Amino acid sequence: MATANRAEAAGVARRELREASERLLLPHDVTDEATRIYRRSLETGVAKGKPLNQIAASSLYAACREKNMPTTLDDVAAASGVGRQAVARWYRYLVAELDLKIPVADPAECLAEVASRAKADPKVEADALEILSKAAKAGITAGLHPTGLAASALYLASLLNGQWLTQNDAAEAAGVREATVRNLSKRLRKIVEVQLTRTTRKKSLSWSELGASRTDRVEVPVPALA
Repeated sequence: MATANRAEAAGVARRELREASERLLLPHDVTDEATRIYRRSLETGVAKGKPLNQIAASSLYAACREKNMPTTLDDVAAASGVGRQAVARWYRYLVAELDLKIPVADPAECLAEVASRAKADPKVEADALEILSKAAKAGITAGLHPTGLAASALYLASLLNGQWLTQNDAAEAAGVREATVRNLSKRLRKIVEVQLTRTTRKKSLSWSELGASRTDRVEVPVPALA
């Protein structure tokens, strides 16, 4: 009886995987790869005793990462009805246990889409790209969430240009949590401080100002002309 129930649960999870894939409008090759990963987790015993609907959702996210699809954890969580933290936890588990080869995403490659969703000015996007480039050279970006880094750089670049893009705006455009943008913005702090020092003569923003929340919007002061 237990085996039959487990088989039924596996079938339901597989169907939920395909339905989530359809909601995300993913290509067939991504859905097929997600199904393959999910089936491997069952056949190898990796999924034994685990919540199969969460394993299925995590398989879908892993397939998106393998195929370089611009799909975030939040996207998969919303489409599958599985919590974001659960998708992230079992994704890491599947990558380790099944030895999945996940390409390392470049935050700069994520920037254009995030900037488009945020309706950012071209100058803001260009400055965000410069921040990411300098951060990469400084070794700041290694192992960090690429889309979150793109959103954080865009947020900081908007402040440098006197724009009103908030941390929440940037997070929504990237499909990540506001806390992600807040934390990663702190990691990019020195990059922004260097830019402010170089481009302003009189005064640069304090980090209490740069850390403006969703409701406290701050404009960057324009330096007085000599």
